[in-house]
Amino acid sequence: MIALPSIAFEGFSGSAKGVTARRVGGRNILSVKSHPTGPTTNAQVVRRTSMGKISKSWKQLTSDQMRDWDRLAEHASGASVLGKKAEISGMNLYIRLNVSRTMAGESILANAPEQLVALPNVSYTALWVTPKNIVIKGIAHEAGLKLVIKMSAGQSAGVSKGWNKTVILSPGMEDDWGDADMTYLYFKTIGVKPAVGEKVFLEMYWLDPVSGFTGQTTYDSKVCESEADAEAEGYVKRNKITMADIKPDSHVSECDVDFSTGSPVISFDTVCLGHSNVASSEAYLEEDLPADCIGTSMALARGMGEGNAGLAAQSYIIWLRNSSWDGSSITFAHRGGYYVKPTEVFGPGILY
Repeated sequence: MIALPSIAFEGFSGSAKGVTARRVGGRNILSVKSHPTGPTTNAQVVRRTSMGKISKSWKQLTSDQMRDWDRLAEHASGASVLGKKAEISGMNLYIRLNVSRTMAGESILANAPEQLVALPNVSYTALWVTPKNIVIKGIAHEAGLKLVIKMSAGQSAGVSKGWNKTVILSPGMEDDWGDADMTYLYFKTIGVKPAVGEKVFLEMYWLDPVSGFTGQTTYDSKVCESEADAEAEGYVKRNKITMADIKPDSHVSECDVDFSTGSPVISFDTVCLGHSNVASSEAYLEEDLPADCIGTSMALARGMGEGNAGLAAQSYIIWLRNSSWDGSSITFAHRGGYYVKPTEVFGPGILY
């Protein structure tokens, strides 16, 4: 973006060959049309489609609703232009907030919020990046808010500013006991693990899913290091099993098994698909289970079918084991209630 003080461009406006001239805050501004680089991701396509839908919905508002958005916009501001906060229109504010809401799974908000919402900054203690684990630790929990996280693929360690390469990993997650484990989402979204020595860039902010307002963005970066180096610097891995640890031929579509540090409490959130004519599901693991994660537990479950019959309450016994002949695995075996599959096994249990 270029500011031209010359009087030769006074009053000049319009576009020609990719250059647009406009007058903002008493200044003449020339901007060059940007062109995206790299392949378009599915997430980008979905978001652009959502923005188009939201833009069209503005015209369906009543005159009173539009005036309310305009009044709220008088107290908001857009991106800074030459050190001066730019004004934002009611329509732009409507689009901005509803893009955030729909990203978090909420419906489009037709009526303007009564007032602006001030959100806190993201507070955390450490960012750890290894080829196997990507974790944001010690997040100060904010009730009712969702954490939006954007990260980049691994860049050269010499790159100092790579935040323009970040993509959304989570449109609104809740921290898990003060940690945000981004390992599975990173691998799923980026498609490749960071290598030791590469630098990963991070952006994150709090989102209020009710109003669509977002907090200030926190920026950070971290050079990927080996597991041993991270542990030597103080990283303590909490034992956890996600889909990133599961082999493709397993009988689960979702898996989140969390072991509480220093106690025999285990938490399940797994969708079991069943197999053959056996009322159980196997999750085959890529690596052996740690010694303190081997044992037996029990948990409640519910069917995921339609109607009352499909939502049948069930109970499961879970065996976590290492085997020299068929590898490490978790077996979810049905023990009570009317067997329905797929089944969601959830809640806490005791590992014994």
